[in-house]
Amino acid sequence: MAEATTRFSSKAISAAFCFAIMGIILTEGQQNFLTECRKKVNHGQCGWQIGNELYTGNVTVDQQCCSRLVDMGEKCHKELLKDYLSSPDHANINATEVWRRSDILWSRCSKISAHP
Repeated sequence: MAEATTRFSSKAISAAFCFAIMGIILTEGQQNFLTECRKKVNHGQCGWQIGNELYTGNVTVDQQCCSRLVDMGEKCHKELLKDYLSSPDHANINATEVWRRSDILWSRCSKISAHP
């Protein structure tokens, strides 16, 4: 019986280790993905415009930056937003309002930067 418990414990530890390693790989891959997304949108004033429209509502993203946002892709946009909002430094931000603004921004930009 003790041997079965030892084998189970070893297997459990091995499985936990594998999941931990996979998590590190996924996290590293996610970080690379986010870095590439940031590169796509951080040209000129676009990152600033997008951030201010989402977080303050005081700026409207222009057509050029809307095109950059749409070209970046919705997955990049949403993942960058999730990453930003998950930071403890941004715990005081109203995430529900930011997501609402994000949906409005994405919808508007998709319409005005539609490619023929």
